[in-house]
Amino acid sequence: MRHVQWRWHAAVTAGWALALAVSPYTRASGVGHDVALGGHLLGLVVAFGAVTLVDWHGLVWLSGLRTFRDSLRIGEVAHPLVWMGLLLIIVTGAFLGPDLREPTAWVKQLAVLALVNNGVGVRRLGARLSLLKPRIHRIAELPRRHRIAMIISLAVSQLGWWTAAVIGYLETLSRR
Repeated sequence: MRHVQWRWHAAVTAGWALALAVSPYTRASGVGHDVALGGHLLGLVVAFGAVTLVDWHGLVWLSGLRTFRDSLRIGEVAHPLVWMGLLLIIVTGAFLGPDLREPTAWVKQLAVLALVNNGVGVRRLGARLSLLKPRIHRIAELPRRHRIAMIISLAVSQLGWWTAAVIGYLETLSRR
């Protein structure tokens, strides 16, 4: 599983790097830019919406209103939506012409890179969590390494999404 995971990390990083490398040559204007921006926002809504749902459901589990298995199932169902949204964000982002001379553009790009690599790790973590006993009621009942992985993944996810979204919003405002 580790060997496969590293291949996925390499693949998503290569896809991100390719989109970034072609972005200076594929910058759209006029209607093309508007379509790319609409696709970018759609990807944000789909992916970040699915992530928010999973995170919210995790909080509901921690409050005792849902089971651990319910939360895992929500994560499994939402995972493809996150990847579809991320793919749309990366592809359309190549047409939006990020100004890579600006440090904030790099902060946003690195946030997206962290998100896609976190997504690979989350998939593996979900597979490991699904092997645990079904009646886990508190986070303290999880093995320590799983608790730490969940907390780190959540922090990377929220920090990455909010960083990319806020910088993207501010960059869009500054171009008008």
